[in-house]
Amino acid sequence: MTLYDNKREYERHELDTPIVYAYHDSDQFFNARMCNYCKGGMGFESANAIEPGADIYIMLETFLPDADDADFYDGYLAEVRWCRKLSGNNTERYKVGVKYYQTLIR
Repeated sequence: MTLYDNKREYERHELDTPIVYAYHDSDQFFNARMCNYCKGGMGFESANAIEPGADIYIMLETFLPDADDADFYDGYLAEVRWCRKLSGNNTERYKVGVKYYQTLIR
């Protein structure tokens, strides 16, 4: 385990699934792909760069929730914490990290 891993507040889970997101107060959704999530935030890949500090609304397109992950189905509001261009791709892709405004703790 690295020092970076020890700073995490919540356990991270890998999940490769399609999502859609929109800027807060917008009805234009963009497709993206979730890479991982935890109770405090998520990481996803997008064809678009998103400015850190932006508020976005995220929904999972095809996720079938079980009892533990049912909150994901409705979607949630999050703040973009960072956005990094992925290298080595022929097409532009960005890795985005967000923090939920309300954690998914029951």
